[in-house]
Amino acid sequence: MNINEVLEKIKTQGTFPNISRISYIPYDMKVSLRVVEAIGKSRNNRFVIDDENRFTYENMIRWIHGDPEMKCFHPETGEVISGRLDAGIFIGGSTGSGKSWAMEIMNAYCKIDDVQIKFGKIQKPINWGNVRSDAICDEYTATGSIERFKKMSIVCIQDFGAEPSESLHMGNRVNVLRQIIESRGDRTDQITLITSNLRPNHQWTIDRYGVRVSSRLNEMCNYFEIKGKDRRKL
Repeated sequence: MNINEVLEKIKTQGTFPNISRISYIPYDMKVSLRVVEAIGKSRNNRFVIDDENRFTYENMIRWIHGDPEMKCFHPETGEVISGRLDAGIFIGGSTGSGKSWAMEIMNAYCKIDDVQIKFGKIQKPINWGNVRSDAICDEYTATGSIERFKKMSIVCIQDFGAEPSESLHMGNRVNVLRQIIESRGDRTDQITLITSNLRPNHQWTIDRYGVRVSSRLNEMCNYFEIKGKDRRKL
């Protein structure tokens, strides 16, 4: 048996579970953008796709459909680079720029074509639950457990960095989000979606969560950024 046969056997047996697309689903970008904008306007009539968020929406559409032409930003240089279809998404940007809306709108968009994704041997639709980082900490404080967030095949953590630096349960103080990101970062069969006011490699992120988490975020996620005005005040 040659090396390629060995690796294929390992892959087939699921020794190292990974993420793969079932198939590339054809779509028309102009039509998709109109659909996405309509979904956004159904929530808030002032929603619009413009020069400040178009790149993010176009490439999230590509990511959802499994389009290998997907692009993202390099988290350090801001350079446009090739995206990874087997990685999650991290959207950075200022307060009110529309990061959370993007995740909620695109989750609704996923349900139109029932796009499927494969986690190891398990096939399921691409959709996710949106949960605020402070709500995750509240759950730890109440129950002492964060296991369900570690085990979700797909999860979207909103407002990463806005939660308490430590959460207390029965005398145990824990940096909850650091534990979750470190756990999920060691997996090859999970997708993590994040919104935050900061970049993954920002010094504040490193100081609060450590170099390991910053490095994991870069490995786990395609980076996008939505700049501009506070859309809540429009």
